Parts: sequence; C-alpha cells; structure tokens
Amino acid sequence: MKQPHEMSQCTVPVGPAEPVDVSVIIPAFNAASTVVRALDSVRAQRGLAVEVIVVNDGSRDNTEAVVTAAIQPGERMVLLNTARNSGVSAARNLGLRHARGKYVAFLDADDIWLPGKLRLQVDAIMADPAITLVSCNSQMTAPDGRALKEGHVNRPPVQGRDAWKTLLVYNFIPTPTVLSYTKLVQELGGFDENLAVGEDLDLWIKLGTRGKIVALPQILINYYDIANSLMKRHGEQTAIIVLPMIEKHLREQSAQLNSAELRAIRGQRAYQIACDLFFSGSYHASVPLFLKAAGYGTRPLKSCSYVPRAIWRASTRAIGRALGLGNTSAKDAL
Repeated sequence: MKQPHEMSQCTVPVGPAEPVDVSVIIPAFNAASTVVRALDSVRAQRGLAVEVIVVNDGSRDNTEAVVTAAIQPGERMVLLNTARNSGVSAARNLGLRHARGKYVAFLDADDIWLPGKLRLQVDAIMADPAITLVSCNSQMTAPDGRALKEGHVNRPPVQGRDAWKTLLVYNFIPTPTVLSYTKLVQELGGFDENLAVGEDLDLWIKLGTRGKIVALPQILINYYDIANSLMKRHGEQTAIIVLPMIEKHLREQSAQLNSAELRAIRGQRAYQIACDLFFSGSYHASVPLFLKAAGYGTRPLKSCSYVPRAIWRASTRAIGRALGLGNTSAKDAL
C-alpha cells in the first residue's frame, strides 16, 4: 500500500489494552452534507466494540470541521486529513494502516448501514473459520430517499469457495456491504491504487480465492445512487482497466479454471462491458467488445446484432457534429 501524505490527524485516544472488534473505514471527499448520516448509522450498530476511522481525503468543503464536531465523548474515532485528494483506494488504505480491529468493514460517506448489520456479519464469519468475506443485500436508494432496487435482484450473489469465479464475470459485492479480517486485507495489500475502477472487485476476488464468501440475504445497507458517482465518471475506462485486471486473475488462477470456464468468463465479461458502453452512448468502444463476446460464444447472434447499430449511431452522431447539429440522441439516431 502506498503512503499518501497526511496533513494532520485528530484522534480520540483509545487505551492500547482496550480491544476493538471492528474497524470501520470511511473515506470522505467533500462529504460534509452526508458524513454525519453515515456516522450515525455506525453508532446504531450494537453489541460490538467498534472504532471509526474517517479519512478526509483532501476535501475542499468543511468535512473536517463537520466530522470533528460530530465526535462524541468517549467514542473510538480517528479523523485523518490528507493534504490532497488521493482517491478512495488510497484513503481506504490509509485507514487500513491505522485499523486495530480484528475485522474491518467499509462504509462510504454518502451511504448508511441499517441496525444489526455488523452483528449479523460478525456472527456469520465467526461461525466458519474458512470464511474470508461476508457481504449482504443492499437497497439502492435515490438521493431523496426513494427505494430504487435491491442489490441482489440484478446481480444475484454466489456463495462458497468458488464464488470468486462469478466475481470474474460480475461484481455482486458493493464495498459498503463488506466485512473481512483486517490482517488478511492488510496482507493482500489492501486496494490497488493503480486501478481507477474495479479496485474493490480486485480485492474481493483475492479474498475469495483464499476462502469462502458469504452473502447474507438481508438488506443491511442503503446504497445511494449519486449522479456523479465514481463508476459513472469512469464508465468508459472500464474496458481498458477492468478487463486487464480480470485477465491477470485468470492467469493467476489458471490451474483452477478449465477451458470452458475461461471462455465463458471472457465472453460474458466482454458482453457485459460492451452493453454498458453501448447504452451509455460509447458506441464505437462497444463494437470490438461485442465482437469479442461473439467470438467466445457469448450470445453470438445478439452480440453481432449490436455491431451495425453501434456503428450507425456512432456515424450519425459524427455526421451531426460535423454539420454543427450537436450530439444526436440514441432515439433520434434510430
């Protein structure tokens, strides 16, 4: 894990002999309007000794002042401030280096946990020493509080020792749902700071290859759908960042995968990213991935059917720009 520069540190001391069950790491960037809500949801967890590590990652708003004012007497809470914004991976890794709990859990500053989340997860991981990661169901929530969809509906979880194989195809584990062993996550190097997207998936795959993954069916987090979220801002980079990361894991785990599994994983991953690119308007970028998916035998007819549509829409948009008509919508292009 890299060593980002720490500008200052505000700590509520905890005696060295005082045990901590769970270290909760919250990266916060310009999160003054939501971070107290996240902290309150951690306070609602009962029956465990919890420490909270908030990493104020170079915020330009008053996140530092808000968190400092929110610290209550006797709380196990650490506020770390960085001189510049280093990204969520570096922020979480900074928190990991300060974590003292047996277990570690991650919460984003704009999300909330529901009561009982940590207790249920700790009970689950204690029940089986082979478990390396416990997740749970989540509720995608609009900024105004409206429930949108359950996390397990579109991306059903897989459990057990082979769950990592499904993670190679799609990520069914949102970061705020995770609880794992602090030392194991530290030994694995935490989050890869070289990955702009997919750094969480990369770590979940590593954890999954070392034991069992459990996904509790209960909805235990509200996961807020933010218009300018990291994944939405870096959506077009997915193909050039996530696919090489997946290939790295395929090479490392080649002895555990047969040829049919390798083809299926590569084809399904290419098709999924191609669809994401197509429906986000990145038509040109989707074409080689649809062809790649077809070549691996993943929905070959459907994959090929997208290719002329993508080329047509990309061409229509380019002509519209050349004529000074601005962007042509997908609907108009049809």
